[in-house]
Amino acid sequence: MNFYKIITLSLIFFGSFYSNAKNNNDTYSVEIVVFEQLEVIGNEQLESQKLNIEGINTITLQDKLEVSLNEKSIINSFDFEKNEFSVEMMPINESNITNKESSGSTNIKTNSQIDESKWFEKKSKLEQLNNIYRRLDRRKEYKILHKESWVQPALSKENAPYIHEIFNNNGLLIKLYKSRYLHLDVIAYLEGNLSSSTDKKIINKIKLDALKDSIPDEIKDYDIKINTKIFEKSEIVKLKINTEEAFAKPLIRLDEVKYLLKEERRIFKNEVHYFDHPKIGIIISVYSSL
Repeated sequence: MNFYKIITLSLIFFGSFYSNAKNNNDTYSVEIVVFEQLEVIGNEQLESQKLNIEGINTITLQDKLEVSLNEKSIINSFDFEKNEFSVEMMPINESNITNKESSGSTNIKTNSQIDESKWFEKKSKLEQLNNIYRRLDRRKEYKILHKESWVQPALSKENAPYIHEIFNNNGLLIKLYKSRYLHLDVIAYLEGNLSSSTDKKIINKIKLDALKDSIPDEIKDYDIKINTKIFEKSEIVKLKINTEEAFAKPLIRLDEVKYLLKEERRIFKNEVHYFDHPKIGIIISVYSSL
């Protein structure tokens, strides 16, 4: 890349972003902008390459599901004997509260609350990278290929999956993981025909493990009785699911791609990270999510 292009991208890059420091946690918002660099300067010969993603865990971001709850079924599912228990019948006064506190009752301390339900769900709206996206979109030497945003945890390198975003005949695989520091593992390609499983088992396992870890030790032995009838199909939760996902598509794990970018990098949160290639540009923002 020539000096002029570096200066131009630097102005777009740094002139449009400021970091908002937030509280530390292990859940992060991720935003991406992928663009093609239309002006190739120099005599560098770029040959097609084989890309093999066999043997690595890949997931696809999920579309938002429309969920409705049957509140009556939920209320009726709890086993209250002869309706003897009623919140409205419970006397509440200051003397009762004082007596309970003085009797040495234990206050349960809960872990930080997490909202794993939104993990790996497409948000589409850019917060940190919106200005950069609009500036790049106005310039003739760049062609915006894709933008997306989502929330996810930072798992260990062994457990973190690659998120595979496919746009037209191009794709981006991105893995955010945490060892001692945060890391990004990025694979991007143009003009290749690869696909990943839409099976949600990996995502569901990540969410379930996080939910288990969030339960305080003090209440793990509590027994809450729930009527098993609530698990009958469509009684409580109704989901609007894309019927196209019900049909399995053959996975393509090895293919020849015209342009390929591969880079792994240690990063810091609340910063913008630029991955460069003579034909591909990728801008990624990773910042703390409340």
